[in-house]
Amino acid sequence: MYNFKSVAALCGLLELAGPGDTGRTKFVDVLKTTFEFGDRAAHLYAETMLGSDSDNSASIVRTNAERLIGTWRATGGSSLADLGYGGNALSSTIEEWNFTDNMTYSYRLEKQISVMSPYGSMVRPSSTSESGMWAPPDQTGPQINILLLRDGRDGREVLVDWLGSDDDRPMECRIDFTRFLRS
Repeated sequence: MYNFKSVAALCGLLELAGPGDTGRTKFVDVLKTTFEFGDRAAHLYAETMLGSDSDNSASIVRTNAERLIGTWRATGGSSLADLGYGGNALSSTIEEWNFTDNMTYSYRLEKQISVMSPYGSMVRPSSTSESGMWAPPDQTGPQINILLLRDGRDGREVLVDWLGSDDDRPMECRIDFTRFLRS
């Protein structure tokens, strides 16, 4: 599967395809033949970007993409237990989303649990990551659902809440109910 050169190139393709069922069918065909999307992935991608089926779908997709492009980071930590006699158990997390102009994304979650006592310490790190292609919808509003195609195949939606911001480049948002800051 190939990816797009830029949001502008993708939106040019949406404009060429045009609105309606005919436009959606053209867009699916191009995704399958030129970009080597599988049938299911091509239909999910087209349904997300042309879901409202309006004349200005490409413009709305461009706006949503430009608002989300960048790196978003959330950090957190908590005390898990007070072990007494100077001991403690702590948990910390770093979560990061990176949405790029070529419509690819990467996600990384790093966790670390630390146990410290006068008798010794232990650290247990773990990490999870995924990557693939993403698609913004042709719908506006304070919340949007973007499509993630992990490794170009498995489709799932993620909720993005702009937290009431109308900015072209918001500095914070909520992704699946976790607050993120642009880094």
